[in-house]
Amino acid sequence: MGLDPGSLSSIVLVSSPETGPGGRVAFVATKIDVRANRYVSSLWLFENGAYRPLTGGGEDRCPKWGPQGLIAFTSRRGFKEGEKGASISIVSPDRGEPWILARLRFGAYSMEWLPDGTGILALSRIPLDEKEWKDYGERSVLKSERIPLWFNGEGWVFDRFSHLHLVEYPSGNVERLTSGEYNITAFAVSPDSSMVAYAASESMIEPYLHRIHLLDLESRRTRLLAEGYTVSGLAFSSNGERLYVRGHRRERGFATHHKIYEVEVDTGKARCITCGMDRNTVNGVNSDVKGPSCTRDLQVGPDGKLLFPVNEGGRVKVYHYDPSSGSVGEALSLEGYTIDEFSVSRDFAAFTAMSPMEPKELYIWRNGAYERVTDYNRGLRESVRRSVSLSHHRVKTRRGYWVEYWVLGPRDKRCERCLPWMLYIHGGPKTSYGYGFMHEFHVLASNGFYVIYSNPRGSDGYTEEFADLRGRYGEDDYEELMLVVDDALSKHSELDPGRGGVTGGSYGGWMTNWIITKTSRFRAAATQRSCSNWFTFWGLSDIGWWFSQDLHGLEEPWKDPQGYIEKSPFFKAHRIETPLLIIHSTEDYRCPLEQAVQLFTALKVRGVKARIAIFPGENHDLSRSGRPRSRIERLQAILEWFKENLGNGGRESDCRESVWEWESPSPNAGEPPR
Repeated sequence: MGLDPGSLSSIVLVSSPETGPGGRVAFVATKIDVRANRYVSSLWLFENGAYRPLTGGGEDRCPKWGPQGLIAFTSRRGFKEGEKGASISIVSPDRGEPWILARLRFGAYSMEWLPDGTGILALSRIPLDEKEWKDYGERSVLKSERIPLWFNGEGWVFDRFSHLHLVEYPSGNVERLTSGEYNITAFAVSPDSSMVAYAASESMIEPYLHRIHLLDLESRRTRLLAEGYTVSGLAFSSNGERLYVRGHRRERGFATHHKIYEVEVDTGKARCITCGMDRNTVNGVNSDVKGPSCTRDLQVGPDGKLLFPVNEGGRVKVYHYDPSSGSVGEALSLEGYTIDEFSVSRDFAAFTAMSPMEPKELYIWRNGAYERVTDYNRGLRESVRRSVSLSHHRVKTRRGYWVEYWVLGPRDKRCERCLPWMLYIHGGPKTSYGYGFMHEFHVLASNGFYVIYSNPRGSDGYTEEFADLRGRYGEDDYEELMLVVDDALSKHSELDPGRGGVTGGSYGGWMTNWIITKTSRFRAAATQRSCSNWFTFWGLSDIGWWFSQDLHGLEEPWKDPQGYIEKSPFFKAHRIETPLLIIHSTEDYRCPLEQAVQLFTALKVRGVKARIAIFPGENHDLSRSGRPRSRIERLQAILEWFKENLGNGGRESDCRESVWEWESPSPNAGEPPR
């Protein structure tokens, strides 16, 4: 029983729910095809208590209901194998085959119907000069006067910019609405279809700064509404008089929570409506099986209330803001679960949710009760509950903060100080672990390892003060991670203190590197998509020149070289004695490959046991959305390394059976959400 790396192919990724007329819900179901080494996504429809497939195109995503009752979606229809681009297609929920409305050579994402049904707005990243391109992605020479040269998951982007396009319905004519050397990162269309609000990143030196513009769709004229925000979402009020802006003004740098501002369309006057909550309004809960999604998480419902996510202690709930009363309150939550996406209609809501023991499924909330309406992952869910157990803990730091952590382990194995374990550190750093399903953790637990994962300071889901560790990363968080380990070992007598490992990715990879320069308590480590040298990260990462400075409170490297040295594990490699596995991808432009190669070379020169696993063609998101075979091989490499260095499981003669269950209520159609 339990999960092995290949069990990834048994998971169906349920995502992108969109409510429609008559109680219907369109959503995406994605299968992981290991043999073909790809993800196969199709549109499904829930109605009358059952769900059925709508399409079978292989890469059908982003369903959007139109006013006519039709569903628009992105697909690969009309494109040959290996050819770049995407089409916007249409399907009726009642009859017939899908048809192509328009082909966009440079792809399409973040798509929305105009409320009057006369067209569809979509973002597409297009080159400034298409004549220089023989074909999408091909250039005879790379010439640039801009940064970044590349961006993770997209490749060379210095001459490609994300702009708004209008696809007319039903003609399919495509018109580019914006152009220039800037990127549009978010947009919203007014309820009367007369204007579009969009956030534009116009500075290559400070790309996180956005200016919010209003575009009149009749005259095609634009005007500036607001500036100085870092924007993550936009939505118009139901009367079109106000624009809801989610973002922040970097009061605590990039540790600042994203808040909701209400901006008057006529005057630009802004008011913060969530500042009293002191919680983040973006979904930062980690999971490696989420699936492709285009569902907006800033929505205005038919009753005029604004709905948005709130991260509370590793668990996402949906809150609402009522503009008539000015009140903010909880709208939807599931005890023991985290809500990943949601969509609201006049008399019901659809959402996807998961727990640490259950992958995502589709749920319906109606008349004060909720019900799980899909059951794609039933077999895996039952296997997980039979094979692993989970406990939740909190520990108080010497500075007075409470740090949450979880321990996932093999079920029914008990012995005294005999079982191996590992500390797993999340990325970000401002994300969180908690109630998201982590397939990787279950694979490790099914293979005899206990997994300790936590939200030390710097994590999301708590106060801004808790999240703000600028200039102190590697200090307070290191201390708290070691405290978590000590507390877990004291509470779980079956764990062998001498058979511990440490691993993590991105920030978690840097912290893994950092930890093994400071202590030899771990018998083995695995660092993934990590940073080891902040000097080279500054100039090579797609976010390096501003992210690293904010994280560590540094100036440019030539102004403060010692600061970059002090925070770089590479310059402390002489202290590392822990055997280290290094996992990296060739097209990781967030933490470029040289970060891994430098550290690997240093350890081999010193004679420290080290192994590197490089994945060609993959990027920073390998563990979440990499090609299926690469993901499975990555899991196998991690298992092999920790089995080799920590051993596998406890001494069977010392193990005894026991019952240790995760006490989380299963969804029940008769119970109201809490």
